[in-house]
Amino acid sequence: MGKGHLSVTMDQFTSFFPIQVEEGQSWIAFQLKFEAHQSWARAYLWDVEKSLRFCFLDGGNERNIVIHEQAETTSPIAVSGTIMPGTWLLEISTDVGKHVEVVWETGAGKLPAQYDSPQLHGDREYWNSGEKNAGFTMDNYDWNKIWQEGSRWYKGDFHTHTVLSDGKMTQLMNSDQAEKLGMDFFTATDHNVMSTSWPKGNVLVIPGVEVTSGDGHWNALGLRKWIDWRTSAPDGGLTTQAGMDRLMKETAEQGAVCSINHPMLVPWAWQYGETLLSAVHSMEIWNDPTYSPNPEATEKALKLWSECWNRGHRLTGIGGSDSHMLPTERYPDCDIPSLIGDPATYVWCDDLSAEAVLEGVRRGEVYVSRGPVLEATIRAGDREYRFGSDVSQAFADEQQAESERNITCSLSIYSETNILVSLVHNGTPESVKAAPAAGGSDPAVLEWIIPWEADAYHWYRFDVRDEEGRLLAFTNPIYFGEKQPEEITWNDLLSVTGMK
Repeated sequence: MGKGHLSVTMDQFTSFFPIQVEEGQSWIAFQLKFEAHQSWARAYLWDVEKSLRFCFLDGGNERNIVIHEQAETTSPIAVSGTIMPGTWLLEISTDVGKHVEVVWETGAGKLPAQYDSPQLHGDREYWNSGEKNAGFTMDNYDWNKIWQEGSRWYKGDFHTHTVLSDGKMTQLMNSDQAEKLGMDFFTATDHNVMSTSWPKGNVLVIPGVEVTSGDGHWNALGLRKWIDWRTSAPDGGLTTQAGMDRLMKETAEQGAVCSINHPMLVPWAWQYGETLLSAVHSMEIWNDPTYSPNPEATEKALKLWSECWNRGHRLTGIGGSDSHMLPTERYPDCDIPSLIGDPATYVWCDDLSAEAVLEGVRRGEVYVSRGPVLEATIRAGDREYRFGSDVSQAFADEQQAESERNITCSLSIYSETNILVSLVHNGTPESVKAAPAAGGSDPAVLEWIIPWEADAYHWYRFDVRDEEGRLLAFTNPIYFGEKQPEEITWNDLLSVTGMK
């Protein structure tokens, strides 16, 4: 067994400290202690082959980390596998002048009691194999496992947190609460931390991370392997425009979805002004509605999103609870709790799997709701479509006169309150219809006829509000025609919408 102790006041933001590991060890365990600081402290451990074995963010929660030969005894932010003898490197980033204390031990026998954690108990799904050369990857995650069969709208959440960063719920509590609320899936998006395992349960959990900096946050949904967001990366990682551009590019190359979070919510609004819209797949339009500044931020995000579509950038609009709290907690100025799945994002899948959810987002077959459940019959020509669909080919083989070509939409709405539904055309509400509260199995049904305009680019979505105008749901647009996307930056988008 080996032991070590580090007690240092940081003289630069990032420093590396050697950890000596002897032959024949089966585990290495750490206890980290950080003085209060303005920015989150971060830590990374590199083994003798320069492979990342854990990434850690000090969100004020658990500060014990274990790397073991066996996955069952390895922390859910770490990679199990061989504990190689030699010099490992502990990388720590925190504010200059702040004190850091680290204690570590290595051993070949039973793990000491002080390193035990509730996170290590119970049956778990191990997303990383721990095999040599696997690296910090989700190589053991089954992206195509079918969790539920059937073609329908599946209910989920694309923005959640746990005690692994700055949340108050454990991984298991998140899964249990999601099941209790009737959710089918959610993504694990802790700040700058990737989970390598998750408790077994009945709700699909999709790997991800919230890439978090002082100038904006975005979610990498369905991330297959760690991306180097560190401030010590050659391009500055998440602290620079070049670094963020690289991170989004690498995320997209993995087949994951890049989604800008709460883009207009100060002080966490997106400030990387040179980000190209073409680098982004999705935008979190609606973030935790129980947080009082968010209704205004959501309306601004809707306006930005509309302008994206007007310029040919068909970004998928999603929602995220950004859940941090216990189910019993709420903000001081709100009378309802902040819960996972509020708002819920519904994604159309033929069967429920991680890859099917991500593909549904890429297609834009999505709607977001705080309560109303929507079903739509959208017909053009002899075909049926869903929210998010391109209907451009609907009349390609038809012989009707253009005046007879229409898109008909029947919208069924299950809502506990009276509502107003707007048909939004190219960003402007054109038709508002009222629907009474619908109880039981009988929905309110509203119908629209949308005229077809050949050789033109048009898009239509539905916004659902209560009688006071508060947002209750929105759909992704149906659209037809072609528009070559104008390559513009985030700053350009803010300027043309008058938000800069």
